[in-house]
Amino acid sequence: MKQQLAVARALLHHPQLVFLDEPVAGLDPIAASRLNNDLASLVKQEGVTVFLNTHNLADAQKLADQVGVIRQGKLLALGNPDELRLKQGGPRIDIYGHGFTTQMVGALKQQPGVVQAEQSNSHLTITLRDGSDVGPLVNLIVQQGGVVEEVRRGNADLEDVFLALMEEQRA
Repeated sequence: MKQQLAVARALLHHPQLVFLDEPVAGLDPIAASRLNNDLASLVKQEGVTVFLNTHNLADAQKLADQVGVIRQGKLLALGNPDELRLKQGGPRIDIYGHGFTTQMVGALKQQPGVVQAEQSNSHLTITLRDGSDVGPLVNLIVQQGGVVEEVRRGNADLEDVFLALMEEQRA
């Protein structure tokens, strides 16, 4: 309730510019969703500029026209979420199933069109170059004893962009 009151106080006088630091922190999912909808409405209908400082990258991806990634006071990336996601790489394939092995991931990494392949329990994430076909990769997994239950195609999300930028800074 304190968080909701603080946001309401910030918006009460209908400002043209609002700075919000983690506005959904401590809110239940329903209240957080309502606040995000209200912020989107303020921007679209009333032309309010909202600077949103958040670690919730899913919210930033949905709400923001421009995203800046800052680490230790240094601006690492700036752009709209779609631009930043496209810079991260081509299409991402998520494959769910079982029987995935380290050797299988290594073989996937060697395939033409594969930028990156990672395994996490019963989930493979493969980043492809644009225009690459997923069929031969699924075939390779099956030939090596993996069982494919589901394949989803998508693009990198803002969290992927953030993690890649942090990896680049560590190197």
